[in-house]
Amino acid sequence: MKGGVILFRGTGAAARRYLESDRSTADEYYLEGGTALAEFAVSGQDGEVIETRTLDPEAYAAWVDWTDPITGTSMGTPRAASDRSKESPRFAEMVINAPKSLSIAAALHPEVSDALDAAQQDAASEIRRWLAEHSVTRVGPRNAREIVPVQQLQTVTVAHKTSRAGDPHRHIHFQIGTRIYAAGKWRGLDTAALFKQQGAIRALGTAVIAAHPQLAAVLDQHGLTLDPATGEVAELEPFNAVMSKRGAQVERNLARFEAEWDAAHPSEEPGPVVWARLKAKAWEHERPGKKPSVLGSEVGWRAELEDAGFTPNPPRVRRAAPVTLDELHIEEIASRALDRCAAGASAWTMHTLREHVTRITTERGVQAEPTDLREFVQLATQLAAEDCFSALIHRRGVDGCVFVFR
Repeated sequence: MKGGVILFRGTGAAARRYLESDRSTADEYYLEGGTALAEFAVSGQDGEVIETRTLDPEAYAAWVDWTDPITGTSMGTPRAASDRSKESPRFAEMVINAPKSLSIAAALHPEVSDALDAAQQDAASEIRRWLAEHSVTRVGPRNAREIVPVQQLQTVTVAHKTSRAGDPHRHIHFQIGTRIYAAGKWRGLDTAALFKQQGAIRALGTAVIAAHPQLAAVLDQHGLTLDPATGEVAELEPFNAVMSKRGAQVERNLARFEAEWDAAHPSEEPGPVVWARLKAKAWEHERPGKKPSVLGSEVGWRAELEDAGFTPNPPRVRRAAPVTLDELHIEEIASRALDRCAAGASAWTMHTLREHVTRITTERGVQAEPTDLREFVQLATQLAAEDCFSALIHRRGVDGCVFVFR
């Protein structure tokens, strides 16, 4: 998954415009009446979903303005300021996406489209569960704050099928409400903790999609190969650039913003949070405005692909066979994750350790159900943590306990 977590500080009306402008009119080919609906969920501290609702555009805007969709009551009053950066963040967003070749495959085959939708929804569900279990807030006066777990976390997902430029681009806007229920009242989510968790949740989303057995099976039925180590469809990967009109623009933007950051911070290296922000800025800069697309269906995309040399039955590209979780050596995964942690810093958090465990598991080319994958990553992370000692403890690990080798 590309991109990091960003905070949205605008109004509900602005958030609605933002979502509506993030796709081309080609997306309306898939939508009922051209209306995108937001799927709202409330999760408890144990990660289980308590309640779900489908929000129409008006109800979604009200949620962004801190109205609880369940009770219809206010969850607080957002702080206003002349400087937008000082206004209350309404939600934190990350985008659950997949390699471009998967979006191309979904545009070519309806069955793949359904399977990819299911895989991305599974990724969203796993991320939602993990955040509900690990999100926190701070309670008490500034000089004596306590860190407490979130009792109820609200999230919204909005699925899009296309990019603004009219290309196939399956992605889900995953929005984490910054109003949470904890210690008996509505409070603010600790977004600083969330930013420290973003590497772990990005790795989790990538792993669920790349390892998805049903998606791999449907692709195989159509003569296509899902590479479990990368998540790419091997036969369609050469056409990624053809169906990525914004790719070159984003690369130029990122190079420019990286150079500007280096000039402003001599002798410094950008950390993961800085990198996430630079990448998000590169994607946001000079985005094409919403405009009518001539590619209102898969027919137009297929024509573009055929012009680039695509044939309906491309030769199979063989990749290494996927492995099962039972074939992995959990001790090796844990050890490799610790090596990567140590190579990156002298101390690290549990979230960083989990991120490396998840990424290494994906790189091994594993294929597994989301629940089994979750359990394996948890066990490997715990095993790796046993080889460390805590250098600094934060209650419930808001920063993730900081670890070093024993």
